[in-house]
Amino acid sequence: MLKRRNRVKRKPPKRPRAQSRRPPRSAIFLLQLMVCLAVVVAFMYWFGIYVQESGLFNIKEIEVAGAGFLTAEQIIAQSRVTNGDCIFMLRSGPIRERILAMPHVKNCRVDRVFPDRLVIEIEERVAMATLLVNNRLYEIDRSCTVLRELAPEEPHTGPFITVAKPLDSVEVGRPIGRDQLARAIDVWRAFSRTTMAGDVTVSEICADTGNKISMTCDELNCEIRWGRDDIEAQAWKLDVFWRSEKENLPFSKYIDLRFGNDVVCS
Repeated sequence: MLKRRNRVKRKPPKRPRAQSRRPPRSAIFLLQLMVCLAVVVAFMYWFGIYVQESGLFNIKEIEVAGAGFLTAEQIIAQSRVTNGDCIFMLRSGPIRERILAMPHVKNCRVDRVFPDRLVIEIEERVAMATLLVNNRLYEIDRSCTVLRELAPEEPHTGPFITVAKPLDSVEVGRPIGRDQLARAIDVWRAFSRTTMAGDVTVSEICADTGNKISMTCDELNCEIRWGRDDIEAQAWKLDVFWRSEKENLPFSKYIDLRFGNDVVCS
């Protein structure tokens, strides 16, 4: 008998899938992101134009605090801020730098107060003495910064200060880097806190190149000689000496404070 063979059914070959024509998801996301950024940039651009042209955020008030020697008008003029400036367009840094360029300004802070106010707060330099250079007078502060030049007939602040070695140049608004000048300022500050300072008027302080600073007073016929170091201790020693001896002055040439605890007179 003939055996019947089982026929195996063959599956038809799979057709290759047609490639999708849709762009990948990363490209779609990138396109959406670019559209969003374009919308944001356009909005900011038109908003900026609106803010500047509407005048709603223009500066309407400029407040100045801390001014004494300087006037508010001088500080505002130096800031270059006007009522036509938009508060969003102002930058505190450049305004602060312009105001700090003024010799009398030591520190400055600029704050924008929305929607339309600017606050400028300054700390002024205080004139302590008058520097005499080549027959010209300059006001200086504690840090030896030159504040301004004085006219010959203008009243001066504090005593005249001179240095033994003449200065080559003096520039308003710049500090003078002379150690002996700084020591002369320290002497004047220390002396100003003594009882003697209320009894006499210091006319001149001369800072020599060595260990000597000479002070002269209108009411005395002698000079007071200071050392460069321990100026506060010398001022205290001078004050004690003055309170005990001012009724009977035993000197006519000098009072020397440079020798330890002793006061040498001649």
